[in-house]
Amino acid sequence: MRTSLNGIARRVGALESYAEQVAQADDRYRELQQIQALTDGSSDVLDFLARTARDDLAVAEIEGLTGEAAAVAAFFTTALESAKEAAVIALPTRTTAA
Repeated sequence: MRTSLNGIARRVGALESYAEQVAQADDRYRELQQIQALTDGSSDVLDFLARTARDDLAVAEIEGLTGEAAAVAAFFTTALESAKEAAVIALPTRTTAA
C-alpha cells in the first residue's frame, strides 16, 4: 500500500510540474500573440519602435560626446591657468612713475 501511495505521489508531483511548464508556455504564447496582433499589418508600430531605439542610441552617443567636451574644457581651463601663472612669473611688474 505504501509503495502504491509513493508511486501515486510521484506521479502527482510530475503532473504538477508538467502543468506548471504548460501554463508558462501558454503565457509566453499569449504574449507572442499580443505582439503579433500589434505588429500585423501595422508598419507604424514597427517604425515607432525603430525610432525609439534610434533615439536611445542617439542619446547615449550625445552623452558620450558631452563627457568628452567636458574633459576638453577641463584641459583648456588647466592650460589657461598654467599660462596665466607663467605670465605672472615671466612678465616684469609695472611700476608707476611718481
